[in-house]
Amino acid sequence: MDILLSLLLGALIGFSLASVGAGGAIIAVPGLVALFNLSAISATTSSLIVVGVSALTGAIMRRQTGINIKLGIQFSLIGVLGTFLGTYLVKLFPETSIYLLFSFLMIVSAITTWRKKPVNESNTKRHNPFTIFLVASSVGILTGLLGIGGGFLIVPALVLFLKVPAHVAVGTSLVAITTNTLLALVMRYEHWDQIPITETLTVSLGGALTAIAITPFAKKLPAVVVQKTFAVLLLALSSYLVWQALG
Repeated sequence: MDILLSLLLGALIGFSLASVGAGGAIIAVPGLVALFNLSAISATTSSLIVVGVSALTGAIMRRQTGINIKLGIQFSLIGVLGTFLGTYLVKLFPETSIYLLFSFLMIVSAITTWRKKPVNESNTKRHNPFTIFLVASSVGILTGLLGIGGGFLIVPALVLFLKVPAHVAVGTSLVAITTNTLLALVMRYEHWDQIPITETLTVSLGGALTAIAITPFAKKLPAVVVQKTFAVLLLALSSYLVWQALG
C-alpha cells in the first residue's frame, strides 16, 4: 500500500509539472509529510529530488517543442539572487500583507493570461538581457518572499513579459525548476542524511513515469488551452493564499 501511495503521489507531481510546468513542490512537500510523517526539513529536502527528477524528465520529453534551455538556466541563476533578497525582505513585512499582495498580483496575472492572445509557436525572438534580468530577479524575490515554487511564477512571467509561446514557456520553466532544485539540494547538503532514500526514489519514479506518459499529450494541447488552464490554476492558488492569510 505504501508503494502504491508513493507512486500515486509521484504521479500527481509528474502530471502537474508535465502539463503546466509548475506545482511540483506545492504537491510534494505536504504529500511527503502526510505519507511518511517527515519533518519540514526532511520533506522539503526530499521534495527537491522528487521535483527535480520529474521536471528533468518533463524537460527532456519536451525537447522538440522549442524549449529554451539557455533562457531556463538564466532564469534560474538570476532568480537565485532575487530569492536571497526576498528571503531577507520577508522579515520586514507582515505575513498577511505579503500573501494578500501576492494574491492580488496572481489574480491580475490570471486575468491577463486568460485574455492574452497566444504567441505564435514559431516565435524565436531574441530577448533583451536587461529584461531577462529584471523579470527573473523579480520572480526570485517573490519566490523568496513567499517560499513558493518558482514554476507558478516563471510560466506567466515568460508568457506575459518575454512573449514566449505557451508550450515553450512550460518546457523552459521545467529547465529552470531542474536547475533550481539541483542548486537548492547542493546547498542543503547538511540535511542529506534526513532523506528517506527508498520512499523518495519511489515517489520520484512515479513522477518520472507520469511525465513520460503525459508529456506527449500535453504537447498537443492548443496554446490557448494551456494558457487558460494555467490562468485557472493561478486563481485557485491566489484563493488559497487569501484563505491562508485571513486564517
